[in-house]
Amino acid sequence: ICGKPAIQRVVERLRAAKTLDDVIVAMPEGIVDDELETFCDMMGYSSFRGSENDVLSRVLQCATKFDVDVIVEITADCPLIDYNHVDKLVNMFLENKVDLVSNIIDRSFPRGYDIRVFSREALQRVYLECDNDVDRSHVSTWMYLNPKGKQNYKYLNWYAPIEQYNPKLDITLDTPADLELIRWIYGFEGQGYNIELTCQNVINIIDLYPDMYADVKKIQRKDYFQELKEIYVYKEIGKPDPNPIILD
Repeated sequence: ICGKPAIQRVVERLRAAKTLDDVIVAMPEGIVDDELETFCDMMGYSSFRGSENDVLSRVLQCATKFDVDVIVEITADCPLIDYNHVDKLVNMFLENKVDLVSNIIDRSFPRGYDIRVFSREALQRVYLECDNDVDRSHVSTWMYLNPKGKQNYKYLNWYAPIEQYNPKLDITLDTPADLELIRWIYGFEGQGYNIELTCQNVINIIDLYPDMYADVKKIQRKDYFQELKEIYVYKEIGKPDPNPIILD
């Protein structure tokens, strides 16, 4: 992405957050990610390798190794993650007696700005309670989405300010079209524009140049929230949620 690997873009943006002590790349074991580990070592990034499919255990083991009390979970397909959002959610977590805070429990921000903040203690409880591979692959969904698990946890959702409310906008790295869009957005920095690529400014850029979003708009993406809810019901992982989240 404009001269830097996507993972570098993610790490650099997170390092700009005022509330984070470190950014750790928690990657799967196996030869396929050896190159990623080598790159992290070269860049001086903290890293950890664990289970490919049981991502819950990978994150928990990583947090234990690095003695992390508060975990900020970011997926690496978000190279435009907004560090201002990270600071907001970390402060929300520290100011409230909850197990988890997020901005996606009821989605209002664009995709690609997904953040979850929770304690290692809560994740240890999830590790012991979680009884299915589906939630273990998603780390923290047991706490706020699974109807069987979420009743035992306290969580808060941060809703987007009205000017950033755009839950149908996708600024995430899933396809070649996404990559081209994100390269184009980062190109504003390279062209000498005095603009910080915050969530608000990215939304403004796309509003000014809607044609650049046309190919991304055509992409049919999986709604993993909805898929998980269907699995919970039809595979009988817990009981159907009596108060389901309605997704756009």
